[in-house]
Amino acid sequence: MKALDLATSSSTVRNTGIIIYLNTRIGYIYFEKKKYSQAIEYLEMAIKKSPHNVEVIYYLGLSYDKIGEKEKAREYLSRVIELAPQSEFAQEAEKKLKKINKK
Repeated sequence: MKALDLATSSSTVRNTGIIIYLNTRIGYIYFEKKKYSQAIEYLEMAIKKSPHNVEVIYYLGLSYDKIGEKEKAREYLSRVIELAPQSEFAQEAEKKLKKINKK
């Protein structure tokens, strides 16, 4: 997290990519540790700076599903498919959407 603090303390444009990357990675780590609310917190920060980042959108969808916010999960997972229909993220998002819709 110190790297993220360092990146955000300087407001150069070049640091924006670093901030997005670090927020995405931290969010992913929290997701893997099953700390979904913390994952959402960091992924939401990343999405503000990079609204078309398919990886971030995908993990936001999964995280919202895990905390029971099915509508937000559907919204994000559908967006993955819309933005990158041929990607691996889209294929996984489709599978997850089918499971959510069955519930």
